[in-house]
Amino acid sequence: MLRRHTGLLAFVVLVAGCALLLQPFGFNQGAHYSLVKALAHGTARIDDFQAYRGDESFYRGHYFSNKAPGLAFLCLPFYRVLRALGLPSGVHVLALLGAVLPAFVLLLLVRRVGDDWERGFGTAAAVTLGAATIFLPFTTLFFAHVLSACVGFAAFALLWRERAGPSRLVLVVAAGALAGLAVVVEYPLALVGFVLGAYAISRAPVVRRGLAYTVGVLAGVAPLLLYQRWAFGSFTHLAYSNQVLQSGTRTQEGFHDVGTPRLREGLDLLFLSRGALRLMPVLALGVVGLVLLYRRGHRAEALVVAGVSALVFVYVTGFVQPFGGWGPGPRYLMPMFPFLAAGLALVYARAPLTTAALAVGSAVWMVVATATEPLLPNNESSFWMVGDVADTGRWFQRFASGDFTRTVLSSAGLGHGWVAIAPFLLAVVLAVVLAARATPWPRLERCDAETAAVAVAGWVLLAIDGPLLLHHDRTTGGTLGAVATALFAASVVVACLRVWHRGLAAALPAVPLVAFSLHAFAHHTGWAVALAAGVLLASVAAEAVGAPGFALRRDVPARGRP
Repeated sequence: MLRRHTGLLAFVVLVAGCALLLQPFGFNQGAHYSLVKALAHGTARIDDFQAYRGDESFYRGHYFSNKAPGLAFLCLPFYRVLRALGLPSGVHVLALLGAVLPAFVLLLLVRRVGDDWERGFGTAAAVTLGAATIFLPFTTLFFAHVLSACVGFAAFALLWRERAGPSRLVLVVAAGALAGLAVVVEYPLALVGFVLGAYAISRAPVVRRGLAYTVGVLAGVAPLLLYQRWAFGSFTHLAYSNQVLQSGTRTQEGFHDVGTPRLREGLDLLFLSRGALRLMPVLALGVVGLVLLYRRGHRAEALVVAGVSALVFVYVTGFVQPFGGWGPGPRYLMPMFPFLAAGLALVYARAPLTTAALAVGSAVWMVVATATEPLLPNNESSFWMVGDVADTGRWFQRFASGDFTRTVLSSAGLGHGWVAIAPFLLAVVLAVVLAARATPWPRLERCDAETAAVAVAGWVLLAIDGPLLLHHDRTTGGTLGAVATALFAASVVVACLRVWHRGLAAALPAVPLVAFSLHAFAHHTGWAVALAAGVLLASVAAEAVGAPGFALRRDVPARGRP
């Protein structure tokens, strides 16, 4: 019980630290805020709120927010009360309800599911999600991503709870309603709802459960349909339709710039300057957690995590701008992150050092980004800039110079230096310490320490050269950089698996990868492909033939093997 209370305190401290930040205003936040103001005036048109416009659509002579209305619906009563009382009602205040509170609820849900899968490790998994992924910066921004991910994962958590006992159709209906509400917040959450629908009917009675889930979804999505009928005169007209590409001159017909999935965009989403695995390498271990979950016997749940992750990832690779413009990372991937994070509970129990090491690396990126400039511009000239991916080095430049985002202390006249940002930084550190205290850490194994060292080294090399290799393709119109990056990543994964099972000596075939630390090498993509392929083949060959020094399987306790 003490550990649970300590974990709860960790969540409170973390979200309280986020609530102290006053982030810059951007187009996405303006689109949500303008819709809140318009609804408060009894209309969906934002023509009269020019100062708050940004992401918008133009339809039948009027401007509309191009966002789904769920976040605005949630914040509208709060906004009205604040206005009636004469209190501040800007985006920073509304973000307390629209982002900070959902983040807290999401942490509780991830802990609950994580503890069910690996007792005692749910808190560590939840804090990793909250402090070591882009959920940290987005908890401080008036975007809909945290809220939609929270509602979507809540639907899964409810179905997971229902499966623990006899079939209860009322819970299936409730889960369907949550899945529908998630779509009201963000349209792409329909992908999550589709996978959860398959999960809901994966036990008998299939027909009755399917009907119950469908009824719930229809009830949940009803506010969106009614809003679209009221605002656009059609139940099926989405706000993303007729999106303004250049204010006042041209619109985007159809859905929001989504086309055929592209493999190359998938690599960009993972390894570019703001790529998911470059900034948040701990998420890679979510795949390990997926495997462990399947082996534990929770096969349906493992398939749900895999299905949600695959559908969301493939869908986002079809975007014209898969990173979503200004931001600290691939924000469109956020619906899949809570599912992967819950699986980290199992990985923490078996490889705590490896998981913690990658989590710390991820947290450093996310804390620095949140404390300085989470809405990173994408229109500046930069060596690292590739497509819509700007120089993440700016975060560390501003951090080192003490140039931080504004906080509530800034409003009190304390500027935007170390004094103003200190409470946020201390809150994150304290949350991590409390989460560590709330976790029953297993006995540390040598194989875990060695794997952690190799994993961190491999991640650092990929973080340095992955963007360079992909950038080289952009400038030359080639594909060798993408091939080299994929082979490089595969070599790191194979090296980590071999070290875990066979000892540090098994990493010797991967030593040539250190050559990637030379920037000049990454510009010669042909040689990069040859080196990465050679390392991968050497590791596989050593495993196959049992080469001396590589095939000596150590005696590792069963609990220590993923």
